[in-house]
Amino acid sequence: MKGRGYKFVAITAATVGTRLKGALYRFGEAGRGEFDWSGAGGKAETHEAGTPITDRTYWEGRYALCVLTLENSKGERLTIDNAIVSVSQQKQIVTTQVVGRRGTVKEYISDGDYAVNISVGIQPIEDGTIKDEYPIDGVRELRKFLTESESLRVQSTFLDLWEITRIVVKSFNATQATASNYQQVQITADSDEEYNVYSTEY
Repeated sequence: MKGRGYKFVAITAATVGTRLKGALYRFGEAGRGEFDWSGAGGKAETHEAGTPITDRTYWEGRYALCVLTLENSKGERLTIDNAIVSVSQQKQIVTTQVVGRRGTVKEYISDGDYAVNISVGIQPIEDGTIKDEYPIDGVRELRKFLTESESLRVQSTFLDLWEITRIVVKSFNATQATASNYQQVQITADSDEEYNVYSTEY
């Protein structure tokens, strides 16, 4: 059907907070006279380009997109508009106990792989409108990448900061949500690097 498809969205605590915002406001101190309404009805305040916005209320209900692109060994690509990604790393350290010494002697061996966790949700869309149906095609498309037997090339602004360009998917989890039209998927992966093995034996 023309205009029919799906999109990947991030399901975050901020999203839930936005949905509950009306309920949370009822617990405030409204009506006790602590607020200054002298500026009510004035013009909207603007900010010059490049000026950091440090007022936390400006960011309520807002989010910044961080596009994540996956590419498999066949060159096929999948773009996730706003995946939520976290990375962690454990260094390889050998510790040795020494008699009469407090603590241990540490010997640095190497940096371990990055552990990469990705959280996405999939929603069906038709002609730019979110549909109230299960996103079958979107889940199938994502599954094709998650079951790849080789490493995936990855690119996002966030992962670029950690110099992560490849990942190997270790596991993924998808729990059916019968009361909604999106499918949330949690992905666990390790970073991978391209390398060449040379032999000195001929």
